[in-house]
Amino acid sequence: MKKLALLLCLAAPLCAQWIVNDPVNTAVNTAIQADQVANHVEILRQWAADLEKLNQQLEQMRAQLDVQRRIRDVMGDPATAGDQVGVDGLGAGDFTRTFGETADALRDLARAVVSLKNTAQGIYEELGDTTVLNRPFARQPAPYQRYAVVEKHADNLATVFAQTAGRLAALQRDLADTLRQLKAAPTQAEVDKHHAKISVLVGQIAAVETQRGDAALQLQAQQILNENQAAKERQDLLEKQIAEEGQTFAAVGAWQESLKLTPTACTQP
Repeated sequence: MKKLALLLCLAAPLCAQWIVNDPVNTAVNTAIQADQVANHVEILRQWAADLEKLNQQLEQMRAQLDVQRRIRDVMGDPATAGDQVGVDGLGAGDFTRTFGETADALRDLARAVVSLKNTAQGIYEELGDTTVLNRPFARQPAPYQRYAVVEKHADNLATVFAQTAGRLAALQRDLADTLRQLKAAPTQAEVDKHHAKISVLVGQIAAVETQRGDAALQLQAQQILNENQAAKERQDLLEKQIAEEGQTFAAVGAWQESLKLTPTACTQP
């Protein structure tokens, strides 16, 4: 009996070490592991595809950069070329070019004597320095100086319009030629160059138009010139009337002095 109990006690630990194999559980675990491996492989494949696309994009960008470098090597940098178009091609002085004289210069050039002789190409009569008695008189030039300045401004306006007419025609021809070249430009660099030149030309045209002013300014200048001439004629008439009055008194006085009156008879009251 004791031997049987001892054998049972020894047999109990031996039974606890037996391996139990569950085929269903093993199959499930194996499937799960296989699916995870497959997902991992798919993720790696997608990563590889994305990296390949990124490499292709980088290669395209490198190719585009190479093309741009070749364009700049052949035609130059469009931005730099555009700046040079304004300075070299059109001339730096054209940006600050002015026409006519300044107001100070016109005041210095204005002369009252010249204004009196001015007929505006035959529109007015020259204002002489003699009265209706055909005798000269001395004028005061100061009152006529203001009229001379107005006339110099009118002459300057005509000069500005004459000078800017040729400049505007040249700029418009250059602009038309540049627009034709822009339509036929084979590369983006050429397009950028032409755009830069067009901007410069448009700016110069606007600057010239600003100096010319509105065309109605000519009519306004002519109106001011006519009013100026009328004021001169009124001043001239007034001076001549004063001079004529003085000359008349002098002539009458001289005539009276030349008379010699002698009494021929005397009657006593």
